[in-house]
Amino acid sequence: MGMWRTRLNNEQGVAIVLAVMVLLVLTGVLLAFLSVSALEPQISRNVADTARARYLAEAGIEIGFNLLVNTGDSTQSFTPALVGATSGNPWVTLVNNATLAGVTTGGATAEGAFAGNYTVVVRNDYQAGDSSMTGQPAGASATPGETLTADSNKVVIMRATGTFRGATKTIEVVVRRASLPPFPGAVNLPGLQDDTFINKDTFDIDGRDYRCTSNCDTASNWTVNSSNANKWGIATQPGTQTNVGVGYESNAEGSVTGNATKLASIKGRDETVSGGGGPSSFTTGLNTINADSQLSPNNMQAYIESIRNYSGTTVLQSTQACPMQLTGTSTPTNNVTVSNGCTGAAGVNRSLDLGTRSNPKLVYFRGDTDPSSAFTGLQLNSGIKGAGILVVEDGDLKNLGDFTWDGVVLVTGNYVGAGFMSGSTTNIRGALVAFERQVGEAAGYFEFYLHGSANSFSTRASKQNIDMVQMMRGNHTMTNWREL
Repeated sequence: MGMWRTRLNNEQGVAIVLAVMVLLVLTGVLLAFLSVSALEPQISRNVADTARARYLAEAGIEIGFNLLVNTGDSTQSFTPALVGATSGNPWVTLVNNATLAGVTTGGATAEGAFAGNYTVVVRNDYQAGDSSMTGQPAGASATPGETLTADSNKVVIMRATGTFRGATKTIEVVVRRASLPPFPGAVNLPGLQDDTFINKDTFDIDGRDYRCTSNCDTASNWTVNSSNANKWGIATQPGTQTNVGVGYESNAEGSVTGNATKLASIKGRDETVSGGGGPSSFTTGLNTINADSQLSPNNMQAYIESIRNYSGTTVLQSTQACPMQLTGTSTPTNNVTVSNGCTGAAGVNRSLDLGTRSNPKLVYFRGDTDPSSAFTGLQLNSGIKGAGILVVEDGDLKNLGDFTWDGVVLVTGNYVGAGFMSGSTTNIRGALVAFERQVGEAAGYFEFYLHGSANSFSTRASKQNIDMVQMMRGNHTMTNWREL
């Protein structure tokens, strides 16, 4: 018994056992730290790769959007982008495994695996569940003309997938093209008033379709395209103008009735030809001034609000204290000076690009509501030309100089009018719109005014220029951005 007690009290060798146990614990801790240290760089790399893949997807979205902006057919739908879609694979490739060019590292250009790649696909908003995403009815039964390969509502769904090393990221958006309201005439008067005063005998309002094939700055290169239907010379909305008690059409006709020279200066579609509008229905005079149900104030207002609210629109404020003016040069130019005659913080005096046919612009001026109808929201001086959409809201547009515009000139708001004054020269190819939203404007103020001493006035319909305007970036939006 004593021997066992002696052996149990013997502590020799305990230290080595404890040392081995501590060593095992420390070895485990070390292995854990080594494991974490090996994983952290991989985790960081995965996060970085995923971020790069997302940036590539974002780049794909922007590039795909630019491609869709420049995609259109005769109705300006996205149908050409949908060729090849099937029920089994509704997605059509816009960009396939592209690499961002010019990616640099350490001063050297690197492509391929270092830069990563992206793919962009698009499909029509045709599936049953698309309505919750687009806000549009889905399918041909809800939207006539909509199929997998045919777009009629100018809405499609686009996806871009970015890939960097092993990481991928996909972004999906809805792309919309704002539909221009119909412009059934060379001159369009859709407002609640359409008071017209044409004091010049010889002018040119022509609803035939004009186009050019080269050197479009030369007026003689614009010729009639007989394959497209004629529009009205002057179009009004249907119904009776409240404050004068006569029809909008009659109100416009009153400015030229009885003057043979004026009547010969208005050309276009013949209202007496049922279902007509083609070249065979061409006429001059009162029969090419007509009320058209397409000219809806509500549609016009909805379109104006959509372009005003577009994130890329810069609204230039014109006030009664500091009214805006555009001044060109002796030779008409699209790079003009915009000024308002004021100094200090309220003063504006800078250059403004009015666009070209290859790069049309949305130029938007907004003024003050003036019940006296005396406010000129935008005055045009000397040689000015531009292309795209020119909007003047809540103020008159007055041309005092040489003015040429390819696209749409749209005057809209309360107590407004388009005036072409003494000494002015005007050439508009596309459509002129004077849209008065106010019923109660006093008599003697006109939505469309042509001074008797104007040098010349010409407004001609042009589907070519209307299509150009429809394809502008400002008529397109991306919404419902989501990551998948």
